Amino acid sequence: MGRLVIARRVGTAAGTLTPGVSPVTRSKRAWRHWSRRTKLACGAVVVVVVAWGAVVGLTLLGAYRHDRSGLAILSVVRARLTASSVTGTATSDALVAAEGQFAAARRSLGSWWMDPVTVVPVVGRQVQSVTDLSAAAATIAATGTSFVDEVHAVLDAPHAAGPERVAALRRLATAAGAAARALDRVDTGPVSGLLSPLAAKRNELVTQLDDAQGRLARAAAAAGAAATILEGPQTYLVLASNNAEMRAGSGAFLEVGTATTSAGVVHLGQMVPAGSLFLPAGAVVLTGDLARNWGWLAPNQEWRNLGVTPQFDVTAQLAAQMWQARTGQQVDGVVSLDVVGLQHLLEATGPVTAGGVTISASNAERYLLHGQYAGLTDNATPGASSRQDALGALASATLRQLEGGSLDLRTLATAMSSAAEGRHLMVWSRAPAAEAAWRATGVAGELGPRSLDVAVINRGGNKLDPYLHVQVTMTTRPVRASTDVTLHVVLHDTTPPGQSQFVAGPYPGVAATYGEYVGLVAVNVPAQASHRQVVGGLHEVVDAAEGPTWLLVSSVDVLPGRSVALTVHFDLPGHSGTVQVVPSARVPPEQWNAAGRSFTDALPQTVSW
Repeated sequence: MGRLVIARRVGTAAGTLTPGVSPVTRSKRAWRHWSRRTKLACGAVVVVVVAWGAVVGLTLLGAYRHDRSGLAILSVVRARLTASSVTGTATSDALVAAEGQFAAARRSLGSWWMDPVTVVPVVGRQVQSVTDLSAAAATIAATGTSFVDEVHAVLDAPHAAGPERVAALRRLATAAGAAARALDRVDTGPVSGLLSPLAAKRNELVTQLDDAQGRLARAAAAAGAAATILEGPQTYLVLASNNAEMRAGSGAFLEVGTATTSAGVVHLGQMVPAGSLFLPAGAVVLTGDLARNWGWLAPNQEWRNLGVTPQFDVTAQLAAQMWQARTGQQVDGVVSLDVVGLQHLLEATGPVTAGGVTISASNAERYLLHGQYAGLTDNATPGASSRQDALGALASATLRQLEGGSLDLRTLATAMSSAAEGRHLMVWSRAPAAEAAWRATGVAGELGPRSLDVAVINRGGNKLDPYLHVQVTMTTRPVRASTDVTLHVVLHDTTPPGQSQFVAGPYPGVAATYGEYVGLVAVNVPAQASHRQVVGGLHEVVDAAEGPTWLLVSSVDVLPGRSVALTVHFDLPGHSGTVQVVPSARVPPEQWNAAGRSFTDALPQTVSW
């Protein structure tokens, strides 16, 4: 009895030792039981892992989308970055929106469930890259927002003429420099081992970062240079050019004078007619490209022929030498301002009065290009070639208004930027640091190795350029290892009847009739251009290097109501490339058709193929 009780207890304790069941059967049952439990546990783990993976994937996708939206906003800001956009509210609002997108991405990536992913070799690198790029992009946006806020604070502060304006420029230079240094410390994360979409976004961000840093550094240099000049004492030669009689990249320099700066105040002296400043032969020696290409027009003697090259950095240095030879005065730099540039400044100052005439931004162009010449004769009387142009007097009146009282600096900044972009305001400085700043900000009026400039130079001594419409059609086609570029240039003379002889000619000594446009078509093409050819025009005048470009010049003669066409051919290496169309500063601007789009050359344009 005792043994039986013990056996039962043992069987009950084992749970499987039931009478009539073999050990093998019991083992199989135990295995199936354990297997079911293991499968259930593994299934639960798989479900958890899949769910976690889905959450991680959705989190990464969400962060990627936020980053992509933020980068798209930054791209738009970058493409539209001008003085007016910085001084307005649109840029600030866009940067705040970009910050919001990047902040949302960082919140997602900072979730606790993302931590385990960072240790996974391949996936972890992608996650780390997204995290680093989000942080970098957020820093870029925040830095941009802070800089724009500082710009607004400077513009909204009191800004009377004198030292306060120098201090404002210094403050802008400091803010831009600090922002550039902040961007220099941005870490954009892993470079290699990234998936293609992520690598592309990283490259896009790096490009935007480099661009923003470069723009800020240039802005700091320009603001600092402007502050130094304004603080003075310095003397700048001022060339007033009129777009009614065009040269290359500017109007003819019809009046000349000097402006002095001291303690933030600018004083423009008496402007004198350029025709009265003719220099004797040998007073200034002409050298280099100018001597070879343009010596026959004596630009080192005749101020009105100074603008035959669009290289203002070259023209300005020659002008400074000519002024010193004529007056004995050495200048610290040269400024060129034309009718359109003055019109932009009048947008900030409001109307001014000079010589009994009140001029505003709305009528400046009409009066200076035409109205002031109405009823004038052919300049045949002695001394008439030195007739005072109204542009200088109006520039003086505008400057006096700039110096007086408080101005809307936002409008002024926009006006100055617009004038500089279209080559209506150009500056050269003798000081290397200042000149480097002007070059970097595009105010120096220089050409580059990819520059493409089509200029029509007035040789008739009249004021017909507002009536000469210029149309340029550019086509490209691959030829062997190169690209054949063709420029089809059409000039149409729209001179109406009834114009004064001063406007429509003929100028004494020029073999032309009323309204006849006698001129030169000067085309600067990239330095690498080969197989150059001009078809049409009267005869080829120049085919030679000019600075970092190659110059082709042909003479033209266009009768009123008629058109003249010429074609320029040249080859560039490779089957793809870009050129930079240089503004001609013409009024009206040239009309271009290139790469499937139409545009004017009022602003610089990039054409790619």
